[in-house]
Amino acid sequence: MRTDNKLFILSNGRVAAIDKKTGEIAWEVKLKEYIKTSMSYAVGQIFLEETKLYIGVSGILICLSAKDGSFLWKNELKGWGYSFISIANANTGAAAQDQANAAAMAAAAAAAVAATTAATASS
Repeated sequence: MRTDNKLFILSNGRVAAIDKKTGEIAWEVKLKEYIKTSMSYAVGQIFLEETKLYIGVSGILICLSAKDGSFLWKNELKGWGYSFISIANANTGAAAQDQANAAAMAAAAAAAVAATTAATASS
């Protein structure tokens, strides 16, 4: 499952992947399976990086598979308290550069195929 056509939401102790085209819920996870505190008024943040979805809520950091919501790991951040967790990623530029490089390589390959096809056709 591709993650670029999904919207990820966090609300009321649940995380879900929503299909952007249809609005249907692709998968849903109840965080109470991994967090023992009440999630009724919890404020959290989610962050997507490639195939991993990071959720920071109630002083706990959880990592799920963006593909299907399966649990990957949890860090209870012992000694940090139980409040809001801010999440940032220093590799966003690198990921964007990787995508740009892949697109450039695909374009170069397509141009090479087109040139070979044109040369063959004119022979």
